[in-house]
Amino acid sequence: MHVYRFRAPGLLSQKSIIYDEMYFASPEELNDPIDMQPLFEFPLDSTGTWIRLLNNIWGNNEYLQLSAQYFGSIEKLSYLDLIKNYDYHCKELLKKLADTKILNSNNYGNILISLRTLKNLLLSCEPSRGYSVSLSKVNNEMLMWAHYADSHKGFCLVLRPINGKITQCPKRRKTSLIVSDGHSSAIGYDFQVEDITYDNRVNPIDAFTMLPMSLTGYREFDSEETRIKYHELIRKQLLVKNECWDYEKECRLLLKQPQKFISGEFSYTSFQRLFHYDFTQVVGIIFGSRMSPSEKENIRSIINQKIVSQVEASHNSSDKKYIFDFLYQQAEMNSSRSITINDLEIISMGTELKPGSSHYKDRIEKWKSFKGITVKDKSYTYEEIP
Repeated sequence: MHVYRFRAPGLLSQKSIIYDEMYFASPEELNDPIDMQPLFEFPLDSTGTWIRLLNNIWGNNEYLQLSAQYFGSIEKLSYLDLIKNYDYHCKELLKKLADTKILNSNNYGNILISLRTLKNLLLSCEPSRGYSVSLSKVNNEMLMWAHYADSHKGFCLVLRPINGKITQCPKRRKTSLIVSDGHSSAIGYDFQVEDITYDNRVNPIDAFTMLPMSLTGYREFDSEETRIKYHELIRKQLLVKNECWDYEKECRLLLKQPQKFISGEFSYTSFQRLFHYDFTQVVGIIFGSRMSPSEKENIRSIINQKIVSQVEASHNSSDKKYIFDFLYQQAEMNSSRSITINDLEIISMGTELKPGSSHYKDRIEKWKSFKGITVKDKSYTYEEIP
């Protein structure tokens, strides 16, 4: 399987090739404002659970029952919306407490402190959203070239996942990220390529599961299997987009966000979210139909030098590694107003092979069947690579 990364022309994109950069964007940096938004909703008629929760953080008092009834009666109350509109809900609750004569000058200050305590708990347990790198499973979609390659003036990198994953560069690998003083989060060696599901509906998850079980009385994790399924539901929510985005045929890499209740922090800096992929998994580039000759030449010089360095490194290594041939391609607009991808030449172990030349047909067939070269103890063999 090949996956594709569309890029606009310019120095920033050239830099990303030189340094093998992949940047994990925050939800705020995505062009879809509801992308990467988890949906946790407090169940309707959940007054009993609210009573347990508020009793555990407030203690029993005269305003607890009505407060629990208020929060438990709001239909489709999502966790994030409750945080966003918390001040509004506090005002509405205070009105109800005043109407029932529960609110008075003696307990007003305590009620405000209680509401602030609840908000702090909600903020500390807020659902994480994570960060993502967007890829695509198509290379000839007109809108993809228009939207993400500067109206066909950019290019498209072709990546070859191994075991369904994109691997970090071994020499620049990040094994952990510092979250706060005394706390860091481990980072895996590679990132799974995850398919996007297109659906206008997202099934909500019970919002109380985000809060400590000691406060809610929940016992949702009665087994390891249950825990795994729960976290898989959360992960799937981050991989759902509205059906209007279906043309993108997107797949993505995910980077988990820190949990605030563990570290006190909820985000990574832009620099922390900049990773370096293993260039051996970049197996081709498609030049846009309107890409300038000078831009193409600049990209070629960068990539050709990287291929030379890659081949030289393989000669001096006894470790097992994979190398893939590199295919240059050109996107063209055809008479039917669609895009055709034409092969230009393939570079195999540093040797340029053009269509019609010796070994070209064999190499292009291997490339298109996703085969690669296994290097071990300075011996080279073409074989199936997972």
